[in-house]
Amino acid sequence: MADEKKMGERTKAASDFIKGDTDSAVFLGNPHIDNLMTIVIAMGAEIWSDRQRMRIVEHLLSTKGKVTTEMIEQYVPTNEQKAAWAAERDAMAKRVYSVMARDTSGAKPFGEERKFN
Repeated sequence: MADEKKMGERTKAASDFIKGDTDSAVFLGNPHIDNLMTIVIAMGAEIWSDRQRMRIVEHLLSTKGKVTTEMIEQYVPTNEQKAAWAAERDAMAKRVYSVMARDTSGAKPFGEERKFN
């Protein structure tokens, strides 16, 4: 039979953090395009967080008649609100970012004549 004392103990293992080289990596073929993508994604996240906070402010105003920073920070959404926000977030992401999935195989640099079939 196993020693009960040892069964409750966990072996702990840790290793030093090894920083990746992602700061100098190029993912999209051009570091400037990588920087622009980082900006676009960060701006989308900022817009969404502001929009979600505005929904909380609107809800508090309509139900409590007043809003404080503390009320906003302590607000816990209902399951229905969470589902509605998730649907709204997904719709926003689709509107904003779906252009990145478009077919650009026939794209030409600006100024070049395009031939249409």
